[in-house]
Amino acid sequence: MSHPYRLGSIIGLIGATVFVLVNRVALPGAWSTLALAIYVVALAFYVWAVWLRPASALPTVGTPRPRAGLVYLASVAGMLLLFFLGRLALVQTDREALMPALVAIGVGLHFVPFAAAFRAPVFRTLGWLLAGIGLVGLVVGWLETEAAAAATAAVTAGLVMLVVMGVGALVGPRRG
Repeated sequence: MSHPYRLGSIIGLIGATVFVLVNRVALPGAWSTLALAIYVVALAFYVWAVWLRPASALPTVGTPRPRAGLVYLASVAGMLLLFFLGRLALVQTDREALMPALVAIGVGLHFVPFAAAFRAPVFRTLGWLLAGIGLVGLVVGWLETEAAAAATAAVTAGLVMLVVMGVGALVGPRRG
């Protein structure tokens, strides 16, 4: 059976890939190509750190807390509610192009409770970073160029996800 860190990172890999590949096309000029190139480098780092190194070098994964499943479900429900209500607000203000930044905020915030529930501090780091990136994209998009700011936030969030998962595989808690 595969290591839990590897299995747990698959959803993050998929999410990060979607963030980058879907949103990079909204970036102006050569930024789209640069985002793709950085994605390939970040993906290679993630694959090396998480999948190519021996499983014994990966962080130990503790037993989730008893109500971790409920925390997971509540976090996902909260994230989906944020998407629904946020989209309504963006539609009402004619700012639908900011949805990718809102998604980055929601995905980030939904990770934060996982840190304690699953005894995995990487979720705290990842969650606050993504929420912060999304918030910056939302504010800049609101004040300046909507689509480019939101896309930049989403692409950056995807790249950060890959890097944080890779770094977490290198520096996470080890067996004693």
